[in-house]
Amino acid sequence: MSQIGQSYLPDGLGFGIGVIGMAAFIVWQWRGRLRRQSLGLTTPAPTSMVARQSITAVIVLGAIWLLNDYRGVPTPVLILAALLLAGMFMATRTAFGRRIYAIGGNLEAARLSGISVERTKLAVFAINGLMVAIAGLILSSRLGAGSPSAGNIAELDAIAACVIGGTSLAGGVGSVAGAVMGAFIMSALDNGMSMMDVATFWQYIVKGAILLLAVWMDSATKRRT
Repeated sequence: MSQIGQSYLPDGLGFGIGVIGMAAFIVWQWRGRLRRQSLGLTTPAPTSMVARQSITAVIVLGAIWLLNDYRGVPTPVLILAALLLAGMFMATRTAFGRRIYAIGGNLEAARLSGISVERTKLAVFAINGLMVAIAGLILSSRLGAGSPSAGNIAELDAIAACVIGGTSLAGGVGSVAGAVMGAFIMSALDNGMSMMDVATFWQYIVKGAILLLAVWMDSATKRRT
């Protein structure tokens, strides 16, 4: 079990997976653009798509190169990438994903449109339980032990990461990629405060203040629009 959280991919394998993953991501985006064009929907300019894809490729391959310079790509990073792609596909390319957004935006309207609200919410909570189980396995394998108090107050970090990443607590707005970016920001903040030897008490206060600020900005933006 320790191999899940403490193993690393060989340099060539990690770089190869990164290249194949980026190629699949680019093909997926261009196919989506062609599909939208065939339906007469608005599509982003080709130059903007190429620019975004180029920046994404540089970031991903650059991160793999830096990790290979150390010991290789950690196995949890590969698991994260696979779950990220699966989550993005589910949220943006499936009817189930659109139902989730519809229920979050207006539960009663979603119910009247024929969406099975209870079944969809049950499925969402089941997926959440699966993600928590995977996170628990990775954490236990990294620590080499299991503890019922491990991950205590981690829900505060998770909520803050989602809100920072653009998810609205009012529902109906957000993205999987944005939540992951918010998690990176919260992780960097957490590591920085730990390196500065900030007391745990003050770390919770800082995280709570960031969460309140993000919620206030979201509410202020909604009021203006």
